[in-house]
Amino acid sequence: MKVIMIGSHLRVNGGITRVVKNYFEAGLDNKVQLEYFPTYYGMNHFINILFYIIQYFKFSLKLFIFKEKFDVAHIHMSYKGSFTRKRLFINLLNAKKVPIILHMHGSQFKDFFGKGSEAKKRQITETLNKVNVIIALGREWKEYYESICNSRVLSLDNAVFPKKINNNQEKVYITTMGVLSKRKGTYDLVEVASKVKGKIDRKYKFLLAGDGEIENVKKVIKEKNVEDMFVIPGWISDENKIEGIYLKSIVYVLPSYNEGMPMSILEAMSYGLPIISTNVGSINSVVKDDNGYIVNPGDTEALAQRLLEILNNPQNWGKYQENNSKEVESKYNIYNSIENLKLIYQSLI
Repeated sequence: MKVIMIGSHLRVNGGITRVVKNYFEAGLDNKVQLEYFPTYYGMNHFINILFYIIQYFKFSLKLFIFKEKFDVAHIHMSYKGSFTRKRLFINLLNAKKVPIILHMHGSQFKDFFGKGSEAKKRQITETLNKVNVIIALGREWKEYYESICNSRVLSLDNAVFPKKINNNQEKVYITTMGVLSKRKGTYDLVEVASKVKGKIDRKYKFLLAGDGEIENVKKVIKEKNVEDMFVIPGWISDENKIEGIYLKSIVYVLPSYNEGMPMSILEAMSYGLPIISTNVGSINSVVKDDNGYIVNPGDTEALAQRLLEILNNPQNWGKYQENNSKEVESKYNIYNSIENLKLIYQSLI
């Protein structure tokens, strides 16, 4: 079975890249003949456009001049620019009658569709209707895509590698990873720090690992007079450093305003960390009473209260670790995920 997978260049930071890298690391390319084809380079606007034009031309040559055959195309799509880029590839693949799986990752796709003009909405729906299968991240997103198109929609959760936790390191970090921004709730964490200052052990530090609005976040932290409570190392790509952070973390917090199914939550769960997050996207299907807490986006009072509950009740830490490790092993296991993905591929041949 020959599959072409289309997405961003693997140098690009973010959750989609981690999904794709996990597929390869787990051996999907050993189960099918898999080619990865990037359409976005993640540099400045000019380079991104030039890269896309070159890749579009190369892909056209593959299909129409060299007449390469693919049994399935697996396309990773977000929203905005990602939609525009992938829409044109979908048209090329349709012309060659290649079955298409559209793997939807866009955390803000509802806004992208809902706030678009009527013409844009028609274009989005028509594009979604051209694919054979849409993969949605959880039941909530599955129901949404079914409401705006007629294509078959399947739910396939993101997945990570199960871990064997044997960790005696001192836990000092209240951790979040990703783009530092309002959408990710970064500024809410600064507000939470000001609320819990003096109420938690001074050894605990909020660790914000990511790129984005770093300088503005630092400015707000200074204004709130909580500089001593934060560590901001920037974006971390080194897997050993990421693991070192998780092993020194006491809780993972992601107070986002929009999400799909965040890879960072699943990764934190694989290390046995309790989760505090928000009821957006498919998060509330992942985070439940026995492995963390859900709050409303922007509710910094509830966020602070839940953080204090976790930090002040160490007798529950073992329960969180056991429950999250089991959940990842049984439900969010990358090895099970690639087997399910292979079955989806086979259903289209």
